[in-house]
Amino acid sequence: MQATNDHQSVLAARRRFFEDGRTPRGLIAEPILRSWTRCAALGLEAAKTPEVAALSSGGLREACERHEQLRRLCRPEIESLYLDARDTDSVVILTDPQGLVLDAVGSTDFADKAARVALRPGVQWHEAATGTNAIGMALIERRPVAVRGAEHYFAPHRILSCHAAPILEPDGRLAGALDLSGHAAMPHAHALGLLRVVVDQIEHRLFEGRYPHCQVLRLHSERSHLGTAREG
Repeated sequence: MQATNDHQSVLAARRRFFEDGRTPRGLIAEPILRSWTRCAALGLEAAKTPEVAALSSGGLREACERHEQLRRLCRPEIESLYLDARDTDSVVILTDPQGLVLDAVGSTDFADKAARVALRPGVQWHEAATGTNAIGMALIERRPVAVRGAEHYFAPHRILSCHAAPILEPDGRLAGALDLSGHAAMPHAHALGLLRVVVDQIEHRLFEGRYPHCQVLRLHSERSHLGTAREG
C-alpha cells in the first residue's frame, strides 16, 4: 500500500503509532516510520518539548572555526538560497556532520519562529536530541529528505516544513548537511530539487579543494558542462 502522506494520513499514523503502539504502514513514508521507530527506541516522548542545550557563544565560535572551510565553500550557495528563503519565508541552515547548526540565514520573521523550537545556531539537530527532523534524517539516511508538519516526532516541531540533504566529502565521509526550512502551512514544492542541485555544486567544490595539486581529467559529452558538478 502506497503512503499518501497527506495531513489526515499523517495524523492517523501518529494515533496508530504513538497511542495504539501499532505500525502505521501505508499511512506514512517508510523513512519517516524508520525515524519514529529509532526515536521511540531511544525513549523520546513525542508529546514533550525536547530538552536541548545550545552551545555558548564561545563554543559556537570554536565549532564555526573548526568547520570554516565548509562554511566558506558553502557560502555562495547559501547566499543564493538566501534570496529564495527570504521570499518564501524560510531559512537556510548549514550543519556539521553531527547536526550542529553552524549558520542560519533567511526570513527574519520565520527565523524568530524557528528559534522558539531551537532551530538556531549552536543547537544539535540530530535525532537523539530533536527526534525526527530533516537534518537528522538526512545525516542518517545519507540522502535528501523532507519532513513536513506532523511528520516531525516532537509535537512542537509541527510548525516546520524541513528539507535537507547531506554534504559528502570526496571519500564519502559526511561533511555536514544543508537544510531549507519554512512554515508547515507554506508550499515548498521544489525545495528538495533545489537542494540537490546546490549540494552537488558544493561537493564538486569540496573535491577540487581536496586535490589542488593533482591533474584532473574532466569528462562530459557536452563541452559546456566541463567544470561543473555534472562532469565525470
